This record gives sequence, structure tokens and C-alpha cells, in this order.
Amino acid sequence: MKDWFMALETNERRMLLGGGTLLLVMLLYVGIWEPLSNKVATLRASTAEQTALLAWMRSAAQEVKQLRGRAGSTAIPASGGSLLSLVDRTARSGRLGGALKRVQPDGDQKVRVWLEAASFDDLVRWLATLETRHGVHVESSVFQALEAPGKVDARLVFTAGG
Repeated sequence: MKDWFMALETNERRMLLGGGTLLLVMLLYVGIWEPLSNKVATLRASTAEQTALLAWMRSAAQEVKQLRGRAGSTAIPASGGSLLSLVDRTARSGRLGGALKRVQPDGDQKVRVWLEAASFDDLVRWLATLETRHGVHVESSVFQALEAPGKVDARLVFTAGG
């Protein structure tokens, strides 16, 4: 191959060397430089999107904290009612009146509730309503499944606020 290259005229050798060098530079650009620069641009765009998302999440977290604080302050109805009356009233209006066996205060901020043969679906809806609309949380619970499908006995302790 060296003999063949040396047999070429000077202009032909220069042209082959220049073309080979140009081809090598193009291969390096297309194979290495361009993919790297595209990846850097993609990562910069992704970083900008993630930064914007982080800023939104931080503001949403502040809003959630504020809403949780409000929910805790509205656990007792503004009408002056107690946690005891709120739990009793919402249970009866939530189709659990027949299953409600006992509602008993436990200090200023707690109420104990006993339900027998309650519909599990109605019970879950009632608990969700107490949590989301009134800020009342379940501190402890004990459920016992009954032979009748969808029916449970339950003992619950509710707290006002957090």
C-alpha cells in the first residue's frame, strides 16, 4: 500500500491526504461531537423543566400546608357544636344511623364510636367525609368482618384537627 501511495503524483497524494483528513474530521463531528452537543441541549431543557416543576411543587406544598391548617381549625363546626355532635349527626345522615350503637366523648378532642353490622362502603364514605369536609381524623380503629357480605363491626376513636 505504501508503494502504491508513493507511486502517485504529489498533487494526488495531497488530495488523498486532504480528503482523508476531511473525512476523519467529519466522522469525529458526526460520531462524537454532534451527539454530545444534542445530549447537552436535551439535558439543559430537561433541567429547566424540572426546575419549573420543582417551583410548582414547592408552591403546592405550601398551599397544602395552609389547607391542612384550615382543616384542623374547622374540625368543630362554627355553629358552636361539639365534635361529639358532629360525629353523631354525620353518621346518622350517612346511612349509618341503624348501625350506630354508641357515641361517647373521650376528653375534649376525642370521641369513641361503636358500630354494629355497618355497611363497609357507607362507613368508608362517612370516614372520608369527616376527613375532607370537617378535618376529623381517625386516631385508632378496629374492624371485625361479619358473615354477611359487606358488613362489619367497628370501634373508632376520632380526634378533632391534626
